[in-house]
Amino acid sequence: MISNLLHPQCIDVYNRSSSCPTENDSLVVYNNALKVYEFYEKNPDYVKLKSIRLKTKQEVLNCFYQLENAVDSFIILRQLRDRVINGENLPNVLLPRDGKNIPMNEYYVYIDDYRFYQRELENGILNINSPFPIYDIRISPLIINSYENRFSYDEYNGDFVNVALYIPVTVKPYKLLTDSEKIIRTEILKGIIPKKILQPKTKIKLKPELKSKPTKPLPKDDSPLESANIDYIPPVIRKEYKYTVPPPGAVGIYYLNQYGGGYLMGFMVGRKFRKYLPTDEFYWAIPKWLRDFLNNNIELEKYLKNRLGQYYNGLYK
Repeated sequence: MISNLLHPQCIDVYNRSSSCPTENDSLVVYNNALKVYEFYEKNPDYVKLKSIRLKTKQEVLNCFYQLENAVDSFIILRQLRDRVINGENLPNVLLPRDGKNIPMNEYYVYIDDYRFYQRELENGILNINSPFPIYDIRISPLIINSYENRFSYDEYNGDFVNVALYIPVTVKPYKLLTDSEKIIRTEILKGIIPKKILQPKTKIKLKPELKSKPTKPLPKDDSPLESANIDYIPPVIRKEYKYTVPPPGAVGIYYLNQYGGGYLMGFMVGRKFRKYLPTDEFYWAIPKWLRDFLNNNIELEKYLKNRLGQYYNGLYK
């Protein structure tokens, strides 16, 4: 008990105990938020359509459920596109203009149990020139903004963006705020969002001692770190995987939660369930608690028997 008292505990957006974010954790989010917020607010190609303020814990929680469901939707869409590329006729599935599928790591990258990169809540068109937003489940975003690209003459024309945003001044460590930033922050937290809230870019470097920590960034073609322009981020946890396209006719199975949402956890191949495995690319895009559930075959089979009844005929091997 004494040792537990020596390590302060916080609550994440899912109301679970977690380690408290450090000043450096906040600075990572702050430096990234500057890039993301400025890109959309100052980009002449994008018009802001609306802004939704996240006022309650439930609204923040729903925002993270939307992010999770967007990853599920991206996975399904990517699999359908693979089937079209492999010759199937799926008239309602459109490929990107270059005829290639969008790599998973251009939309979502798992960092650790608290942090992940995710472009936005929409994934029809992805502007990979935009900074890659980082989310920390211990730090709540404040708004969801919608933008539309109406003025560019490239493949991003018509891009509709629905993105959860941290307003930079609200995640900057308080002791580093200027007097004018403290006033702006107070107004925002009271519910007043001024038209001009961006100060001149004040990217803050993290503590020097972290510079010596080893990092393993993704290869250049593969990495969101360069576009995010962050001084330091904990090493991205990479897994070796081989992507297996589900056979034709496979049906996605979702784990249904109490809020009416669902998490894709595998496929029915005939009457057998083929769960996501650590060797699959998308295994690392599902929540940790669901990965733990999939690793417990006893509980998994109990769930599938209750859900599918006599139709269920065991795990696919």
